[in-house]
Amino acid sequence: MKTSERYYLFKGGQLFGPIVQEKLETLRKTGEILRYSWIMNESDQSWEPVDTKPKENPFTATKTTLKSRDFSGAFIFAKNPYLGEVKGIHSFGVELFIDGHKIAGLQPNTVLQLNLADETHDQAINTEVVFQQAEEQANGVLLRFGWVQGPAQL
Repeated sequence: MKTSERYYLFKGGQLFGPIVQEKLETLRKTGEILRYSWIMNESDQSWEPVDTKPKENPFTATKTTLKSRDFSGAFIFAKNPYLGEVKGIHSFGVELFIDGHKIAGLQPNTVLQLNLADETHDQAINTEVVFQQAEEQANGVLLRFGWVQGPAQL
């Protein structure tokens, strides 16, 4: 790592940053960065594990990760219903793609009831999630949520 670069840390299901290298070193020494944490180099936008590599990069999960099952997710925010395609389900959270634009007023740390539906097996579950961030994409927005009480089991 170069000292002039800034990084982002994915830890405990949340995104932190930007963080300079000196702060990362302090977090390592104090034990605040645990195994299976990821950092991103801001200049080249690449994610890499801090220590031991986890089984999957949280930002490159694919349908293969979901074992060829089709999942959808739905929630209500500000009296408006939203429905989207689940792009990733992980031990730390869920990624949901919504067609259209960013959801007005949705702020990080907002707790929501998310209905996850496994459309392949006709199962569904309601679970509490906490909104973490939104990433604008060409035809919609990718929302990242963390679990409030552990991963939903479908």
